[in-house]
Amino acid sequence: MHDIWRIQHFLGVVDAGSFHGAARAMNISQPALTKSIRLLEEAFGTELFLRLPRGVRLTEAGEMMHVRAREVEAAWNAAIVEVGAQSKGLGGAMRIGGGPVYSSVHFPNMLADLRQRFPHLKVQVSTGVGSELLPMLKSGDIRVYAGGIPRSEGGALNLGNEFKTIELYQQQNAIFASSQHPLFLKEHIEPADTLEYPWLCLFSGQQANIQIRNYFEARGLPEPGVALESHSLQIAFKMIAEHQFIGCMPVPLCATSQGHDLKEVVLDGFRWSIPTGITFHRKSAEFAPIAQMIRSLHAVTGTLREGEEMPKSVRRAIP
Repeated sequence: MHDIWRIQHFLGVVDAGSFHGAARAMNISQPALTKSIRLLEEAFGTELFLRLPRGVRLTEAGEMMHVRAREVEAAWNAAIVEVGAQSKGLGGAMRIGGGPVYSSVHFPNMLADLRQRFPHLKVQVSTGVGSELLPMLKSGDIRVYAGGIPRSEGGALNLGNEFKTIELYQQQNAIFASSQHPLFLKEHIEPADTLEYPWLCLFSGQQANIQIRNYFEARGLPEPGVALESHSLQIAFKMIAEHQFIGCMPVPLCATSQGHDLKEVVLDGFRWSIPTGITFHRKSAEFAPIAQMIRSLHAVTGTLREGEEMPKSVRRAIP
């Protein structure tokens, strides 16, 4: 048990980036935390942190320890959820990551389902794009990731055989503007017409920027000037609704734009899609909250699939 607490102390320092910040976050004295880490380092016979003037940095041994410590933390939380919850009402914690669409559109209902099934489970959600969250999944900082499935180097398919991805649906992306935008006064909107207005992309915009550039280059037109990239839906919707911006965004997000009256700018051949789904460590497949998360996400994304039944891979993952 002492080693379990020391592992938690180690992870607390990693998360905070300093002994002082970790002690404050965990509500223990800094001398007690320092002693705990020192005893852990003595047990391993090596330093886990480089002490810097401002904070700490993991050593090479510390980096390896970080991955294993996250696995221990996940296993400990699994035991609390699956065993302790039945007898003592304990719930443990589960860290998950979601892409922007999943976090905004699909997670709320899924989290409500988790709450009903595991009322004492604490869920910590990180939101970002796959390039940010997939490394966190590999390092163990999150237990599961739901969002776009990258097909390039460093994406979900290159995490290794120990990880599994279940594809849930193809996410459509299109161009949107306010229904009052001057473009809609035209009987037919041509690609060149959109160049008169500022564009925005949600989130990192990397894939969207590539699609936009290729689309316009193929038609002998200059690439539109993307004047704004934003992680904020509120900012993006307001700029589209009130300032004549044109936005390239995932179609499912339009359901979250109540009050902004968005309308698709239909350009011949522009719509494009990316596969989305849920990625997790194969060892987690039998973890009940993750199985419930898979079940819930398959259900809430059902309207985005046409005539598909629950795949066998999903059914097998659900207890």
